[in-house]
Amino acid sequence: MGRKPKQSKEIKLITIEQYHSGTKTVGEIAEDLNVSQITIYSWIKKFESFGESTFDYFKKNSSYTAEFKLQVINAYLNGEGSYSDLAIKYQIPSYSTLKRWVIKYNRDIKIKDYNPKGYVYIAKSRKVSYEEKLEIIKWTINNGLEYKLATEKFETSYAQVYNWVKKYNEFGEDGLIDNRGKRKDLEDLTEVEKLNVRLSF
Repeated sequence: MGRKPKQSKEIKLITIEQYHSGTKTVGEIAEDLNVSQITIYSWIKKFESFGESTFDYFKKNSSYTAEFKLQVINAYLNGEGSYSDLAIKYQIPSYSTLKRWVIKYNRDIKIKDYNPKGYVYIAKSRKVSYEEKLEIIKWTINNGLEYKLATEKFETSYAQVYNWVKKYNEFGEDGLIDNRGKRKDLEDLTEVEKLNVRLSF
């Protein structure tokens, strides 16, 4: 299901009329609606490019192929326009959608097809090696604790990444060893035993 706009089509058309008639400035409209001026300018550009139908609400999200996403991403990286300009040109409902694609691309996250029809994505937990777990943790920390992006890049669950990072921050690398069901406490294990635990999951 698509995300319902915070402002209705009618409100957007009224604000655009206020702007065109000179009744109010963009700054005044933005203050009245408690939104950014960038948002108001985006409404105006969309209206001027596609008419009032651009504000119609569709219950389903738009589908995007990986090829289309990369085309728009490259257009932005090549300086062919701002997020807002390219969102309007390629008829993407929100410039923030394009911004997220660019962030993923720059962080080496695979760009994938997206088709919302009958599709609900629930990332499942999966078993990983000690080395991979450490790689995921370090990537997440180095990228500003972007847990959601980490789950997409490494195809694992949000909860897993969050808990691994938490354990790593509290206990260091030894905190990543799952010693449930072990008779000895972690601090009582020899270095060889710790290594065996690491290699066992």
